[in-house]
Amino acid sequence: MLNITYKKEIIHKLYMLIAFIMFALVMYQGHIQKGGIYSILMFISLFLMAFQIACILYVLFIKRKAEISIDENYISWSIYDNNKIYKQQKIKLDEIKETKTEINYLTGNIYSNFTITFTLKDNSIITFTDGILYDIGIEKAHEIARYLLEHNLGEPKDIEFANLVKQLNIDIKKEQKFTKKMQNSYIVGVISNNKKEFLALRLQIEAVYKGYNDIKKNSVNEYLVENLEVKNSYIHLKSNAIGYMVEFYNVNKKPELKMLKEFKGATIKNKLANIVRK
Repeated sequence: MLNITYKKEIIHKLYMLIAFIMFALVMYQGHIQKGGIYSILMFISLFLMAFQIACILYVLFIKRKAEISIDENYISWSIYDNNKIYKQQKIKLDEIKETKTEINYLTGNIYSNFTITFTLKDNSIITFTDGILYDIGIEKAHEIARYLLEHNLGEPKDIEFANLVKQLNIDIKKEQKFTKKMQNSYIVGVISNNKKEFLALRLQIEAVYKGYNDIKKNSVNEYLVENLEVKNSYIHLKSNAIGYMVEFYNVNKKPELKMLKEFKGATIKNKLANIVRK
């Protein structure tokens, strides 16, 4: 069982309240002078102010926590507000068709929200998420995602990586790089909390493996490229709650990837620039 205590993020809520107050004051001036759209925006900002104040008062007095449990047959979770059950959910594992975890960021490394989406075999969807008032937080989000992967719940490549890390007895608390030769591929794993590691790995793939330029997937946490001149050959980079996995499938050249800390440069910007010049 996994126990999670939600973050109240009162400081963030106060910042938002101040922003709404300032916006309301500006709209008030427009309301007096011109009316129209300014009046509408002023009333909207007043509503947002009232909502933000209500949120702050609620989280001040209510402690929210969650208990997540996975056994041989079910995954279940209970959410409590001051030790009283707020919400419960239970899903049979054999009814789950797909599990997807998403950690979203406002900008850079600033955490926004965490969502687990369970798609069942009847195509219905069940989600577990932070909600509006509280945040799970980046560390607990990673902890939940790893807990799911330990029980083979997640995207196939992430499960494969989790099983490989377990098989090789890799310490995920230590920043490191490892390589595993498979039947038709090489797997390069990188354990790091640095979010720029994904960009560093991608830049190296682009710089070293120039023939792999047919982009099939390109997102904030996944990059898949193929070589049009080599049949059934690709390089697949994917990040997850454990680290970063790069699969070189049917690639003739042996992987030559480095972690960001292995590059020269006083700052991350300098290091990334050195990768491009490589």
